[in-house]
Amino acid sequence: MRADAAYQEAAIYVAHYAAELRRLGEDARVEGLVHFALSRMRVDADGFVSVARLRDRLPELSYSGALLPALLRLQRSGIIILLLSTSLEVAPRPERVLLRISL
Repeated sequence: MRADAAYQEAAIYVAHYAAELRRLGEDARVEGLVHFALSRMRVDADGFVSVARLRDRLPELSYSGALLPALLRLQRSGIIILLLSTSLEVAPRPERVLLRISL
């Protein structure tokens, strides 16, 4: 009740956004959750968020079942850019995320 009008409007926006994503299905809800989390996370000196930190922030999402597919869909839609590991010992996998379009 004491929050500034801008904060109140933002809370209403996020609530409507979350309700719409839930209506669109589980994939959309997870994408929205990942997008929202990335929009609120502190980036490193190069402007990236590590996938490990994102996994820590969203422990309820399984990596291969929900988080990775959501990251790939967000990249295809142009919202994020994924940087892959360059290790020759393992298959390339996303290590860092650059948010191009914030919520």
